[in-house]
Amino acid sequence: MVSGLPASLGAEVPVHDVVLRGKVVTLAAALDAKKLGIRVDPEPTASTVVLLSEDGTITPLLSDEASRALFLDKRLQNRPAELRGKRFGGVPYFQVVTFKVEQDGKLQTPEYYCNICTISVRFPQVCPCCQGSMELRMKPGR
Repeated sequence: MVSGLPASLGAEVPVHDVVLRGKVVTLAAALDAKKLGIRVDPEPTASTVVLLSEDGTITPLLSDEASRALFLDKRLQNRPAELRGKRFGGVPYFQVVTFKVEQDGKLQTPEYYCNICTISVRFPQVCPCCQGSMELRMKPGR
């Protein structure tokens, strides 16, 4: 035990590679869709992003470079999606490694592209080269 923490905190947790399917929505939208009648503060649940599976399971997503677009770009939410990532034992959150969203009836990978510099990035931002705007476009699934 270190600093009053249980010894189990330093133990290895099981990690599983998983593919999840559903719709990426805010927690507020997921709770509303399930019609549970749960009263929650609107601000935190509006900024928490989850995957709502077809069976109604709500899986909260960790925000990092791989999933950041799902938090920042509302155009990627509320449509069928496939998320590949990691589940950590004892942790309810899902860490996204890659994802695709449905566009024109197919699962496609979103990217943000600068037409001037021909640079592609994973989440919305100004172009790291020219500081210009980047447009959302989809790479077809393979």
